Amino acid sequence: KDVKDINNNHSRRRSSVPSISNFVDPNAVSFMERPELRILNRFRLICGDIVNHPRVQLVIIVLIIVNATMMGVATFDFVTENPSVDAVFENCDKIFLSIFTIELGMQFVFRGYTLFTDGW
Repeated sequence: KDVKDINNNHSRRRSSVPSISNFVDPNAVSFMERPELRILNRFRLICGDIVNHPRVQLVIIVLIIVNATMMGVATFDFVTENPSVDAVFENCDKIFLSIFTIELGMQFVFRGYTLFTDGW
């Protein structure tokens, strides 16, 4: 009998506490659920999926190796003395720069300022 009275009193006390639903507007949309932010977040996640995909990472590593090799070869006399060969190397360098800039931009879109705090 005493336990029953305690349970009844406990349930009455719990029902007398106002619920948070009394204070929150049920029609309100949270900040991150706004349609324009959902689109931006989806774009951010797509950028992250692309740039962090293992195949894309492998391609970037291969491009870094090829670019480093071409930069070394570009110092030889047969490249610097021949304007047409030098122009080809300059154009390839611009292509590599464009690819690496796009990759860095996509990493920045995905990670934000934390990209600069990562030690790696």
